[in-house]
Amino acid sequence: MELDVNLAALWRQARRVSEDIVPFDWTASVVLDPIDIQLSQGKEVQLDDLDVVNGLLSVEGRQVLLFIPDQHAAVDIVQASPEKGKRFHVADCKTLQEMRAKGRFQRYLATNKLDGMFLITGNDSSGRYREVESELRVCMNCLEAVNYRDYAHHSHGRERRGIWTNFEIAEFFNTFSTSFRYLPRNIAPRPGSGTYTDDWAKISADIRSRCGFRCDDCGLDLSAHRNLLHVHHVNGVKSDNSAGNLRPLCADCHRKQPFHERMFVNAKDMAIITRLRNAQRLVGSDWGSVLKLADLSVHGAISHARHRGFEPPEIGYEFAGKDQTVIAEVEAAWPARKIAICIAEKPGIPGWTMLSGAEFMERY
Repeated sequence: MELDVNLAALWRQARRVSEDIVPFDWTASVVLDPIDIQLSQGKEVQLDDLDVVNGLLSVEGRQVLLFIPDQHAAVDIVQASPEKGKRFHVADCKTLQEMRAKGRFQRYLATNKLDGMFLITGNDSSGRYREVESELRVCMNCLEAVNYRDYAHHSHGRERRGIWTNFEIAEFFNTFSTSFRYLPRNIAPRPGSGTYTDDWAKISADIRSRCGFRCDDCGLDLSAHRNLLHVHHVNGVKSDNSAGNLRPLCADCHRKQPFHERMFVNAKDMAIITRLRNAQRLVGSDWGSVLKLADLSVHGAISHARHRGFEPPEIGYEFAGKDQTVIAEVEAAWPARKIAICIAEKPGIPGWTMLSGAEFMERY
C-alpha cells in the first residue's frame, strides 16, 4: 500500500521551531550492534568459535571472512603483490578443517568488511616492523568448497584463476545473503554511483505504477508486495533519470545486475519472491530457468548437481501436511529422489534427505 500524504502542515510547524532544517542522513542514523563494530575492526577468534552456515563462516548470525594479520612475506611486498600474502577464508574449506583437526590455532581475525582491505602486520623489506593496510587473496579451497561461480567444475586453469583474481568480497556476501539472519549494515556505496535526485521517490513510484508493479526481467507481478519492486538505473548513475535508464526489477533480479554487489536480499523476501514466481508459473523446468531464478545461495550446489547428472530441481519446493497446508519450504528439491537443499533450519520430513548446499556437494 502506497501513501500519498500532504506534509505541508507538519513542515510549517517544524519551521516555527527553527528555519535551520537539516536533511535526514539514513547512513548516520544506523546504530551498529557491538558485534558489528567489533567485526568491522577485526574480531580475534579461534576456529572453534565460528559457526558454519551452509558451508560458510559465521559469527553471531553474521557472515564473516577469516584472515591472519601476521605475514611471512615482507608487508611492503604483500602490498605490492597481494598474491604473496596469506590467504583469507570465506568458507569452512579443507584448509581450515585440517588446521582444526591438527589443533593449530593461529591468531585469526574475523571481519565483515566489504572493501577488501586488511590490516596486516610484519617486517618490511628493511626489517622494520609495521602495521599496514593491504589487499589479500581469497583461499582457492574456499571457492571450491562452495563451488562459487562453478569454480570446482572449470577444467581450465585460466578460468579458475580468473574467478580467483576477480573475486570481490561484497559480491560473495551478496550471493549468500539469504543464508544469514543479519545482513551487513556498514555498507558504503560503490564509488562513482552518486546520489539520488530529490524527486527520486516520485519518479520511482511513477515507474512502478506504470508497469503494473511487474518485474521487467522475470515478469513477476508484485502488486501485493510493492516494496519488493525496485527501479534500476541501467548505467549505474543514480542521478540519471532519463526514461531509457530506468527499469523496474524485483529485488532478486535487481541484485543480480552488474555492479550491484552491495545490494542484499534477506531470506524472508527471497522466499516471498520464489513463492510468487511459482504461483505465477514463471519458473520453468529447464536448467536455464532454474539457474536464473533460484536463490543465489544454492547456485553452487545446483550447478554441482547438473554436473553430476541430476535433473533440474524444483525451486521453492513446498511440503504439505494432512490438511494440505504448507508445513515447510526448501530452496530446491528432487521429489523423485527425495533429496532437498535448504539454507535454513532443516525440516524433518520422513523419508527425505535434507542437506545444506555444502553437504549436498560433499555427498554427491
